[in-house]
Amino acid sequence: MNPLLIAAGEGKSVNILGGAVLIRLHGRDTAGVVSVLETDDQPGEGPPPHVHHREDETFQVLEGEYEFTCAGRTFTAHPGATVFAPRDVPHSYRCVSGTPGRLMFTLTPAGFEGFFEEVGVLTPEEQEIPRVIEIGLRYGLEFLPPPSA
Repeated sequence: MNPLLIAAGEGKSVNILGGAVLIRLHGRDTAGVVSVLETDDQPGEGPPPHVHHREDETFQVLEGEYEFTCAGRTFTAHPGATVFAPRDVPHSYRCVSGTPGRLMFTLTPAGFEGFFEEVGVLTPEEQEIPRVIEIGLRYGLEFLPPPSA
């Protein structure tokens, strides 16, 4: 491995279901130890409940407010907050501020960035939910049904 500097805004941008994900640090640059990604989220946006079976996920709120649900516990995270979601624990988040939010998240070990790359090469029309779910399964990602009201 070699030291790296990834300047603000640099990385590989991929479009996932209409939202941009910026792969800031790829696992191939860290011998598979870690990957770092960034998202810009509009108010109300965020992934559905899901579980990573291979990696732990650590979020850093850079801008905006986010509501996280992790292991059945729901809380609001403000800029500067760090949230840890261990592997095999159901979690989700959504931007709840009136302005866009921005998250940086770290995946350990690396590898899950491949999911974003694989989905990101598909056209918006090809990014159908059953296909995204199928790709996710190859990366140890399980989407869960939304919580009942």
